Amino acid sequence: MAKHRESDHTEQVERLLEQAKELKHGPTRIEVCEEAVRLADSHGDLPLAFKARDELMRAAETGGRPDLMIVSFSWCLSMFDRKEDTGISPFQLLWKMKWVVADLPSFPEIELPTIHKMLDDMERRFRDHSGSIQPVVGMRRSVALLTGDNAEARRAHKQFMCMPRSFLSDCHACELNSLAQYWMDMGKRTLGIRKAEELIASGRTCLSVPDSTYARVLLPLLHVGRGKDAMAYHHRGYERSRRSSVPLDVCRWGDHLAFLALTGNDARAVKLTETHMPKVESGHDPLSTLSFLRNMMVAVDCLAERKAKIKMRLPVESTLANSRGEYVLTDLAKSIKGRVLKLSRQFDRRNGNGDCVEAMDRALTIKKKAVRVPLK
Repeated sequence: MAKHRESDHTEQVERLLEQAKELKHGPTRIEVCEEAVRLADSHGDLPLAFKARDELMRAAETGGRPDLMIVSFSWCLSMFDRKEDTGISPFQLLWKMKWVVADLPSFPEIELPTIHKMLDDMERRFRDHSGSIQPVVGMRRSVALLTGDNAEARRAHKQFMCMPRSFLSDCHACELNSLAQYWMDMGKRTLGIRKAEELIASGRTCLSVPDSTYARVLLPLLHVGRGKDAMAYHHRGYERSRRSSVPLDVCRWGDHLAFLALTGNDARAVKLTETHMPKVESGHDPLSTLSFLRNMMVAVDCLAERKAKIKMRLPVESTLANSRGEYVLTDLAKSIKGRVLKLSRQFDRRNGNGDCVEAMDRALTIKKKAVRVPLK
C-alpha cells in the first residue's frame, strides 16, 4: 500500500504534464505546469521536478511569462551544477539557456553586468560541451541591439558571420530573421527588407517566424515607399499572430497598429488597440510593453492629426483609461508619451545610454512617410 502511495504523485505529475501539452499556449497551460512543479517539489522528487520545470519553461516561453522561465531555469542550472540526479542533459540545459539569456534584457531591473556575466557563463558552457560558440556570439549581437550598444552589435555580427553552425545553433529561419532584424535595427532598411523577403520567399518557418518578420518589415517598407507590399504582409502576418501571447508577438502587434494608422485605416487601428491592450497591460515583459506603447504613440499621434476625439474601450486597469470610454486624442497622445518616456528612462539607466529615449523621436519620424493604402 505504501508503495502505491509513493507512486501516486508521479502519476499525478505525469497526468498534469500530459494535460498541459493538450492546452493552447497561455495562462492555463502555465498554471497546470506550475501545479506539476509544486507537486513534484512537495515530494522531493528531483528528476520529476526537473521534468515539470522543463515543461514549465516551454509554457512560459510561449505563453508570455519570461519571468517564470528565468526562475525555473535558475533552479535547473543550480541542480545541474550540483550534479544532482535529475536527468538533466547538457543539451536541454544549453538550449533553454539561449531562451533565458535572450529574455534578460527585457527587464530593466536586471543590470548589464549580470547579463554580460550570464553571456560569459553561456560561452564557457557552450565551448566545453560543443566546441562552438556561434550561438553565443549571435546572442551577444542580439543583446547588444536590445541594450543600445551598436558598436558591440557590429563587432559580434562580424564575428558571427564567419562562424560555422553547430547542433546548438538556432534554426535557419530564426537565424535569417535575426539577420534581417540586425540590418533594420542598424538603419540599413533596404538591406534588412531584402533579407526579410528572402526569408519569406524561402518558406522557412519556426514558432514566431515568419509571423514576426511580416510585422517587423511593415514600417521599413513605408519608409522606402512600398505601402502596398506592406499591406499584403500585414494581411498575411497579423491573422497568424493576433491570438498569441508570445512576447515577440505582443511586441509586433504594435508594428501592425502603427502601420494601420499611418496608412489611414483608423477604425482598424482602434479595433486592434482594443483587442490587444488587455494583454499588453497585464503582460510580464516590460521591453515588449515599451515597444507596443511606442508604436501606439505613433498611431495616436496620426489619429490626432485627423480627428479630435474617438470612442475606444481600454482595460479599466490601464493608466490610459477613463470611465467615459471617449478620448481627446491630443490628451491621450500626451499620456502615452509620458508612459513611454518613463519606461524608456528605466531601460536607459540600466543600459548606460539614451537609446530608448532617442527611439521615441526616431519612431515619430515615420509620420512623414504616411500614405493612404486601402485595407482591402
